[in-house]
Parts: sequence; C-alpha cells; structure tokens
Amino acid sequence: MNLQHASTRSLPQAWLAIGLAGALWAVPLLYNAIPTRLGPHDVARIAQLVLLVAGAAIWALSPTGFSTSPTQRTTGSRATPSWTSAALATLGLLILASCLTAVHPLIAVREVLLLGSVLLLARPLALALSDHAIRDRFLDVITVGAAIHGSIWAAMLVAACFSSEPFTPWELVFGFDNPRFLNHAQTIALPLIGVVLMRQGGSRWLRAAAAIALITAGALLSLYVARATTLGLLVGAIVAACVLGRPAWRYVAGTGAALGAGALAMGLAWTLWLRHLTVPMIDNVLHTHRRNVLVDQAVDLFLSSPWLGVGPMHFAQTVNPVAAHPHNVYLQLLSECGAPACALIVVLGVVFLRGRFADLRRVASSNTALAGALLAATAAMLVDSAFSGNWVMPISQLWIAVLIALLLGLRPGDAQRAPRTRTGLAARLVVLTAIVVATGQAFVEAADDVPHVHTGEAMKMSIGRAALTPRFWSHGWF
Repeated sequence: MNLQHASTRSLPQAWLAIGLAGALWAVPLLYNAIPTRLGPHDVARIAQLVLLVAGAAIWALSPTGFSTSPTQRTTGSRATPSWTSAALATLGLLILASCLTAVHPLIAVREVLLLGSVLLLARPLALALSDHAIRDRFLDVITVGAAIHGSIWAAMLVAACFSSEPFTPWELVFGFDNPRFLNHAQTIALPLIGVVLMRQGGSRWLRAAAAIALITAGALLSLYVARATTLGLLVGAIVAACVLGRPAWRYVAGTGAALGAGALAMGLAWTLWLRHLTVPMIDNVLHTHRRNVLVDQAVDLFLSSPWLGVGPMHFAQTVNPVAAHPHNVYLQLLSECGAPACALIVVLGVVFLRGRFADLRRVASSNTALAGALLAATAAMLVDSAFSGNWVMPISQLWIAVLIALLLGLRPGDAQRAPRTRTGLAARLVVLTAIVVATGQAFVEAADDVPHVHTGEAMKMSIGRAALTPRFWSHGWF
C-alpha cells in the first residue's frame, strides 16, 4: 500500500488501515496454521483486541484529531445541533446507570468499552480512508483476501466431492466456528468488493480477484442458505438502485451478476451432484423455531427492567439452550440497555445516516460504485442486525468499524486534523487506560482452559447441547 499521500501526522492512521486490511482475512486464513488450543472465535477476539487497543492509542495520543468542528467543515456542512450533544450526554448517563445497576457492573462496563472501542477505531481509520489512494489500496487488499479465502473453500469442496466418504458441507468453512460468522463479515465485505470489480481502468488481475471472491461467495451463500445475509444484500441492492438511480444500476447489476452466477452454479451442482454425496448438515441449523427462545428471553429481560435494562452483555448472564445473545441487535439493546437508551441510539443512528446519505449522493457523481457499495453495505448490515450476531462477533465488529470509517471519510471537512486541547487529551487518556485495563483482564481470561468472563463465581455451563454459545468468548455465559 502506497503511503506517499499520507502526511507525517496521519502515518499512524495509515499504518492502522494497512494492519486492519490485512488482518480482516489473514486472521481466519491463518487460523489453522497457528498452534493454539483456542477456537477461531477466541483467536479472532484476541486479534481484535490488539487492533482495538492500537486504534484507541492512535485516537488518544495523536497530536491532532478527526475534526467535527463546524468552523473546520467544508462549506455546506451542517453544524452539530445542540440537541445532539444533549442526546449523547443523556445516552451516556443512561448507559452508565444501566451498568451500575447490573448484576455484574464491571462486566457491563467491559461490554461498553468493547463496543466503544469498535466505534473509536473508526475515527483514526476514517482519517486514512478519506485519502482516495489509501482507500483504493485498502479495498484491493480485502478483495484479494476474500478471493484467497473463497478459492481455498471451493478447492476443499471439490476435493471433498471426490473423496470416498460422504461429507458435511457445514464443516468445510475454515477460520470461523461456523458459516454464519463468515456470513456476518460477507454482509459488508461483498458490496465493497464490488467496487473493485466495477472500477473503471482498474487492474485486470484485481478485477479477476474480485470476480473470484464474489462468485465463490455467491456459491457459499447458496450452499449454506445464508438467509439473513442474502436478504440484507438484496435490500441493499434495491436501496442503492432506488436512492442513487440509474448511475448505480451498473454497479448493482455487475456485483449482483457475479454473486448470482456463483449461487446458480452451486444450485445446479447441488441438484445434479452434491446432494447425493453429502450427509445432512447439523440438526436445526436451518430452522427458525430456536429463535423464539431468544426472543422470549429478550422480552422477559426487558419487561423485568424496561427503563435501564439488565445491563450490557447481561443477556448472557441468563443461560438458555440456544445462544448467549438474541441474534437481534435491536432486541439486545432493548433488553440490556432499556427503552430510553435504545430509542436514543436509534435516533442518533438515523441522524448520522441521514447526513451520510447526503454525502453519498454527492460522492455518487464522481464515484458511483463506492457510493452504491456503501449504501448497499449499510442497508444490508442494518437488515442483518435484526437476524444475526454481527454486533457480537469479533471479525464482523471490525467490518462494522470499517463501514463506519468509510462513511465518515466521505466528508473532506471531517477529515481535517484539529488540534487537541490538554483537557481533551486527559479525557482520552482516561478512556485509553480503561480500554487497556479491560483488555488486560481479557488476556488473563484467555489463559484459562476454557476462556470465559471472570465474575468471581463458578463458570456457568451450557444447557442441553455441546455446541458453542459465543458472546465475548466462545463460552459466552458468565
């Protein structure tokens, strides 16, 4: 990645972008080569924590920051309304109250620090990705990584087909505990890879890599019946085509054609060949009735504490036979943080996206593919959030940070570097210290035979099944 365009003061942010671009696919690709007793989820969590601490350190210690000051924004930008600042302050107080009233306040604070550091990662990353040259190289790296991952998966599938024994397709996915965790990442990654595929004047081998990544991804989505990701991508494509109009149709058609070709090929292969060679996939993986257990628990927790919730991460404090999170971030916020905090988060999210959609319309005139990809990825992520754990799993959390950073980097005025005050630096150092301490505690937990969140009590066990129930660690209960 060429850093000639990065100024001396933004070099840390540029190197952070390089490291993250490589890690997004290198972590799952290299998992089987790592001598470890930990599963893919726990290895990914450790790698994520390292990246989050690096991002928080750059955010806190850089002599300049990512400006959102009205006086430093470009002409036509809107100043942050005072009510938004008041809403953020109110939200902070509500989240603090939710943590303090939780059964395990320190665990709740850790969850807030984790999600907060994911959002903080987007700030320095946005400064690097606001440079179009660095952004293009970033997209190239994630495209190559996806092509390598998809090619290896396809090769393993073909090899399994010619083996003498029936096989379970579910077990062919590598670097992730199951295909759903990969699907969470694909929800955001695939629209971005479409930018490389449709880049005019781009390198032929990079466009070929993008085509391989999308075709193999389409085949994978089809084989594993990735309903939430497929629905999200379809909604994202429709939103991009409708909001941006005819200029986005080429991007939507090209990216959709590559994904569709892979899905069609897999459908034909399954009908004519694969279904005669495979054993049934894991029981219940394609059923929806198990989600009712999670919905019922989330509703019960909300009704028990509607104003402040039971506390961040505390859905995992009540053991059930299905999962340690409700597979719906909106229900998760409602049950863990309470109705007022959930409402404020939704309102602030809508305000943020409204401003970014205006930026996307502006960018569409010069880079339609990028605008279409970001619009499609945002819509797909929001849809997927209602059916999955994309805000819980470490790799998909990093992809969400990438998406937010790309949206933030669209506005040149926001990418200007603003001087830091001593008071602001002190506050950032306090946040950084808290993140480092929480990360240190996590590394202590990782040394356990079964990594789990420490509460001073005996480790809770899963109910009725041996499958993983991830939240912070693969063993999600505490």
